[in-house]
Amino acid sequence: MIFRANRLHRKAMCALSAAMTATFLSPAPAAAAAAQVEDLRDYSIEELARLEIFSVSRRREPISEAPSAIYVITPEEIRRSGVTSLPEALRLAPNLHVARDSASQYAISARGFNSVETANKLLVVIDGRSVYAPLHSGVFWDEEHVLLEDVRRIEVISGPGGATWGANAVNGVISVITKNSADTQGWAARGTYGSLDRTATARFGGKVGENASFRVYANAFNREHTLAPGGGDAMDGYDGVTGGFRTDWQAGSNRFTFQGDFFDDNIGAGDLSGGNLLGRWTHDLDNGGWTMIRAYYDTSTREDVALYDETETADIFFQNALAPLGRHQLNWGGGYRYIHDIFRAPGAFTLDPEQDHQELANLFLQDEISLKETLTLTLGVKFEYSSYSDFDYLPSARLAWTPNDRTLLWAAASRAIRTPVRVDRDLVAEGIFLGGPNFGSEELIAYEAGYRGRPTQNTSVSVSVFLNDYDDLRNTALSADGGFPAQFLNQLHGQTYGVEVWGDWQATDWWRLSAGLTTLEKDFDLEPGATNIASPPSTGNDPSWQAKIHSRMDINERLRLDADLRWIDDLPNPAIPGYVELDARIGWMVTDDVELTLAGINLLDESHPETDAANFAQEARRGVHVGLRWGF
Repeated sequence: MIFRANRLHRKAMCALSAAMTATFLSPAPAAAAAAQVEDLRDYSIEELARLEIFSVSRRREPISEAPSAIYVITPEEIRRSGVTSLPEALRLAPNLHVARDSASQYAISARGFNSVETANKLLVVIDGRSVYAPLHSGVFWDEEHVLLEDVRRIEVISGPGGATWGANAVNGVISVITKNSADTQGWAARGTYGSLDRTATARFGGKVGENASFRVYANAFNREHTLAPGGGDAMDGYDGVTGGFRTDWQAGSNRFTFQGDFFDDNIGAGDLSGGNLLGRWTHDLDNGGWTMIRAYYDTSTREDVALYDETETADIFFQNALAPLGRHQLNWGGGYRYIHDIFRAPGAFTLDPEQDHQELANLFLQDEISLKETLTLTLGVKFEYSSYSDFDYLPSARLAWTPNDRTLLWAAASRAIRTPVRVDRDLVAEGIFLGGPNFGSEELIAYEAGYRGRPTQNTSVSVSVFLNDYDDLRNTALSADGGFPAQFLNQLHGQTYGVEVWGDWQATDWWRLSAGLTTLEKDFDLEPGATNIASPPSTGNDPSWQAKIHSRMDINERLRLDADLRWIDDLPNPAIPGYVELDARIGWMVTDDVELTLAGINLLDESHPETDAANFAQEARRGVHVGLRWGF
């Protein structure tokens, strides 16, 4: 497909070593703020249960009361894993399948449909800004350069979130939430140098008056090639620079945020650049409710010898969370999004027309009803309009029972859709492909149930089961006479079901173990007489199970030893062997502000494939790097 065009020759990044040198030779100001040091400690099991989240119901609530299969990646987990990019950090979530496809691209999904071409049913938002790609419904992970040290938490929901987040939150939602600039004061720097990744980062935060704060950052990186199937470099390495800012201030009951990021990358013989600006106003009401307005602008340009793609997105969203009214707590809002895209490709496949726009509008209403002191029913619905698929509705019902402060039992039923995008409608190739001018929304009806609790003082467990019923999924159909041209139709339907289990065990005061297991079974059929020539299949290429174990050991007050082990079952079609891999890290806190690290990834094999795109399975490689962190 056209997305393989990014596998081109790498440009060297000569400025990287100079950037690292400048970072570490810059004058050392005051020590990091107390809030930064606080981020370096472990959360206790009880603190994890009380961790406040937002993504399940679009209001603040403790995770112990959220009726959903949700996992929260904390700053401490990210730091102790030794990862240097957002996709690698997402491997920490037991309810995600993360598969590396190249030096710059990943296939990431929840509850199935994983491959570069089919991972299009997971909504990803960063501080409320959707990074869902209007070109192909997936995520271009090479455009998301989140500074991991600025992440407050990553909320990972497996299961639909259409009633609160809208279309395309079909199989899950990933919400990345960054820190308030008041919590990132002073100078900080980080550098890593290794066989695969080199990074250099500098950040400064300050205050303006009593009620306003800011931060600015810059980052440079270089990532080496993956391996080609026949051996040797796949020539897909890439490098780039990123930067950004955030400012927060408060005036009485009003809170304001203004932030932005930019990136400029080299991928082979191609260039990738873009940026975003986001503003948010929140007003706290006297009765305990609040009102929020958020707007953002996002742009990216992807250009090489095989394609040119330029996308602009403008979005505005309003939300009003009311104070409790008797047994009811209402939450409502709505938004509008405008997307403009220009796409040109000189090869066989292109989009017709070359440029187009899409409009999305939505309105949601949610009522959390207290049936009893320990029993809550949440009813919600989102009405959504897309200029590609007209009006639709996304209802949800969630029941939560908390018989005691250590136990949550929940069940849910909901509907979600994936609306058409440009590739679904406009992809053409003379004599080969006619696109899908009548392609409609894909639909899911989901049923879930789960348990979350603390069986003992030093353990926590989450268990969920799901049954997903899909209809009108995309297939690549031959023409009526069984030949070409082919086109996209909605002729595939079926079910998936599985179990998700994860938990934490504080074995001693210096050793914590975390583990997770997910299973997935799939049963799909075409409508009578229909065909599907998609490769990989339209239903993705998923393992029937995967398991993860994380070990965090505090050898003493200054020395930490961390390990992450994962087992991934075979991928069936096309066949890719399962694998077992180990990532490990040793961290030495030289002072409260300075840490030296030695980290390794994929230590059990020299290389292995994790996914297959267009029958070209590149292999993730073993890598080791040393690092220095100061002030984070």
